[in-house]
Amino acid sequence: MEWLIIGVVVLFVLALAGMLIWKAKHQPGSVHGDFRFDQHKGLETSKRGLFDRTKFR
Repeated sequence: MEWLIIGVVVLFVLALAGMLIWKAKHQPGSVHGDFRFDQHKGLETSKRGLFDRTKFR
């Protein structure tokens, strides 16, 4: 019976540590990798049915 309780506690601690490490690596608001702003802007404006006038100035 003690092994079951110890196993659950160890599993909980490992899960908590894993979540803390994952949160530290994935900061909110940061973009990972190669981000192409023009491609993203074009995709977002086409989804909304908008016309991007900044390309023709």
